[in-house]
Amino acid sequence: MNLQTVKYYRQGLVDIMDRKNQEFNIVGPCSMESKGQMLQVIEVATKLGLSYVRAQVFKPRTNPTSFQGMGAEGISILEEIKTDEINFVCEVCSNEQFEMVKDIASIIQIGARNMQNFELLKYVSKNFKNDFVLLKRGFSNTNLEWLSSAQYLIEGGINKDKIILCERGSRSFTSPTGVSLDFINALCAKKEGFKVIIDPSHGTKHADFVIPLAKAAMAMEFDGVMVEAHPEPEKSVSDKDQAISLESLSLLF
Repeated sequence: MNLQTVKYYRQGLVDIMDRKNQEFNIVGPCSMESKGQMLQVIEVATKLGLSYVRAQVFKPRTNPTSFQGMGAEGISILEEIKTDEINFVCEVCSNEQFEMVKDIASIIQIGARNMQNFELLKYVSKNFKNDFVLLKRGFSNTNLEWLSSAQYLIEGGINKDKIILCERGSRSFTSPTGVSLDFINALCAKKEGFKVIIDPSHGTKHADFVIPLAKAAMAMEFDGVMVEAHPEPEKSVSDKDQAISLESLSLLF
């Protein structure tokens, strides 16, 4: 490959990323921690022209003693600080949590741990009046299992164009971080006509790799990326190793 070809290739990637044609770029902390934190995230997202912010008031955690989210207090804060320019993405783990966030969330997120929580899928689809539902692939689930879970939402009454599938990586025995993003899985889901976004934060579990993998996803023209960003990553109460700074977002958007 000669130098001119390299320059052309690099410029092509720049042009793709400059178009900002990804509709569902989502940024914000792993979990909502305070009003001040969210105001900083909203300010940066607005300046960058982004529409969606992670507002996770409920956090399913492997360790029962880990921070589980602000719950009802967090919802009250979101109601207070919501703007016309920003839409909230809220994860739910139960029917009760869905009822609590359904009036404040633009996108209802069903996380990797609940991808095959079929009763939750049926309940959300039956009571869905939001803009979109985001369904993450479990880190050990196959493409067929992922698409079958999406089919639960469709059978329950949600239009396919209201479903966003999110690739968040597979558990890996070879990756030094223990997880590897599966772009092939994501491309296969895209081929089935779904909107597909990439989560390079959970997909790498290390802040050093988030931006390179996010750029790769954008160059591959997925429908967006979900990036964990925190005002002070080192102080994040959850998943601090994979969180990037709010300032770093300018390297992507």
